[in-house]
Amino acid sequence: MFLGRTFAVSLAAMTTLLMGMVSTSHARSDGVNAYGASISLPLGIGFGPAPVADLGNPTATLASITVGTVSTGAVSAEVEQNTTVGTEAARASVDGLSATLLGIGFSAGTIQSECTATTGLPTTGSTLLANAQVLGTTLTNNPAPNTTLLFPPLLPLIEVRLNEQISNPDGSLTVHGMRVRALAGVGDVILSSSTCGPATLDPPNPVPLASGAGLYLALGLAAAGGGTLLMRRRRQFG
Repeated sequence: MFLGRTFAVSLAAMTTLLMGMVSTSHARSDGVNAYGASISLPLGIGFGPAPVADLGNPTATLASITVGTVSTGAVSAEVEQNTTVGTEAARASVDGLSATLLGIGFSAGTIQSECTATTGLPTTGSTLLANAQVLGTTLTNNPAPNTTLLFPPLLPLIEVRLNEQISNPDGSLTVHGMRVRALAGVGDVILSSSTCGPATLDPPNPVPLASGAGLYLALGLAAAGGGTLLMRRRRQFG
């Protein structure tokens, strides 16, 4: 009984010391990304997603894209993350778009998407268009989230989504600046895609894991604490 108590106290002391010396791991958000274009056209013509920016490659650019009936000027994507303050953002931009899908033309001077995440706050997204048109119809520069238009209006062949915002199962938000999709058959063109959130915060002052001499020191101190307690108990009962 007496030795059992001594062992329990020694084990508790050792555990406390080791816990104080073990580093605190933290899972960072690694899903933040952005890309310029993802193109799927009839006859098996496809492209992307590209160029892609992520935490391993925070800035990506292409001078232009020409794939089937879709062409662009400069394309860029970038991401940033600061786990010290708990923020992250993703942005994508496509300039000089000129394209057709099922014979319906759509174009834009610029298509930009962005998302921003801050720890403890909802992730937000936005889209900015400049000189954007579909079948001769001018599109708004600041479309509301998930604005959906059908063309031609009387006998729709394609669906155009502006500022498409998708809440993902992992808590992140994806924003597509413009998405043009065939209502029947093959055809899906995504331009300027950004994904970020939820933002994460690093723990303050992590302590390195005990190893080598440090580990043996912790064990020795724990044993010494148990031995001291044992001597005190013997004196009390002596």
